[in-house]
Amino acid sequence: MKTYISLSGFDSSQIVSLIVKYGIEGGDLIILIRPEDETDTRGEQTIQAIRDLSRQIDSSIGLQIHRVNHRDFEEMVVSLKDLIENAKGQVISNLSGGPREIFLAFTIASLSRSDKIFKTTGYSDIDRSLSEILLPNITAALEEKQKQILKDVFENQPTTIGDIAQRLSVSESTISRQVARLADQKALDLVQKGKTKEIRITLTGKLLF
Repeated sequence: MKTYISLSGFDSSQIVSLIVKYGIEGGDLIILIRPEDETDTRGEQTIQAIRDLSRQIDSSIGLQIHRVNHRDFEEMVVSLKDLIENAKGQVISNLSGGPREIFLAFTIASLSRSDKIFKTTGYSDIDRSLSEILLPNITAALEEKQKQILKDVFENQPTTIGDIAQRLSVSESTISRQVARLADQKALDLVQKGKTKEIRITLTGKLLF
């Protein structure tokens, strides 16, 4: 099952692009984020366009509208964080469309629960294309020795466990354990190169050390 959670403005083509990119089938769910109070009928036209499309594909595709109070920023962030936490299946988050204040709240909510999100996308206003965004894990808590490893990788990447151990004067077994933990937190990226693992720092890692 996939759950699409998307900002929603007056252009349904962004949401259509999202569905085309990842596919949709019976039992999936689309959640559109809209302000509680809106008088512009174009918003309802967007909702209806997505409703019609989903019914044409499969009548069991669900469509929900998540209303937020755009006048209360803190309430919006918490509401959207809870929405992500309670979503079922693979969660695909689209950070494009809709009012700016809701965009900011949804972005913060997505960053706070990036561990729950399978894919994040953004729609370019410049070239009108949809692309994936790798959200950093900004909620990870690191020990001082882990920060030292991140700094070393940043300055010497690509690198290996053996090289890190030598530079930091720490045993390879200790470095191996810490690198594995950092990779689990998405702070490091490990790629197998023959018999060794090539280590690079991610955006998460750059933000944490």
